[in-house]
Amino acid sequence: MTVRLIVSDLDGTLLGADGQLSRATIDAIRRVRASGITFLAATGRAPRSAIERVGGRGLLDALVCSNGSIVHDPETDRNVRRRTIDPGHVADVIASLDTAFDDLSYAWELPDRYAWDTAFHPIATEHDDMFMFEPGERPNGADRITKLLVSHPELLRTELRDALLPHLPHPLSVGCSGVTFVELTGPDVNKATTIAQLASELGVTAEETIAFGDNANDLEMLAWAGTGIAMGNAHDETKAAADEVIGHHADDAVADYLLSLVST
Repeated sequence: MTVRLIVSDLDGTLLGADGQLSRATIDAIRRVRASGITFLAATGRAPRSAIERVGGRGLLDALVCSNGSIVHDPETDRNVRRRTIDPGHVADVIASLDTAFDDLSYAWELPDRYAWDTAFHPIATEHDDMFMFEPGERPNGADRITKLLVSHPELLRTELRDALLPHLPHPLSVGCSGVTFVELTGPDVNKATTIAQLASELGVTAEETIAFGDNANDLEMLAWAGTGIAMGNAHDETKAAADEVIGHHADDAVADYLLSLVST
């Protein structure tokens, strides 16, 4: 198989146990790119937070952020694409979910920061990529939101995802990562759809692509790629969907796999 594109999730996949790129991983990415293969990172993180983990110029060809909602150019440190949720859909979703559930709290990603309601505040303070320090009013019709985060005090991750799905009045995409809440993006907005668009523009097919991931928000991406690879530490649902399962992210398993592609 000819490999022309590699895309990797960050947390629990490309990043180590300390949440940073190891020297071995940095060197492996550089060798892959030197061989002519395009390398993208795809994450649920917002661009500012992702750049803090992977650095700016010279390492990646692009960052797909916010679960496919944003494409960020690390060379210029600018967003080159941003896919938002229809403001009317946001209002409808919150109204429908509040009718179906008690004690939901919300946060939302704006162009330059996150905002959240009062009940979400304790959760937000635990996440270093949420760049606002006080809770605000719920979204209004003028907000252009890339992600709506939904939290429940008892239902977590995929359990919350599955509970919310029947109550969504619009076909929004629902993602889960290593956090306890779930993340809603626009219809058909996920890592896979954005990567597929970028690949098409590069003249690269899915069969020429390898993707690495560890969680439920990587499922579509692993299914789209010709070779979908789950980490040894991945969620069971992700492992079951992958073509291969490799080692643990703390052991630089992605770096080892990359070097196997370019070693002669």
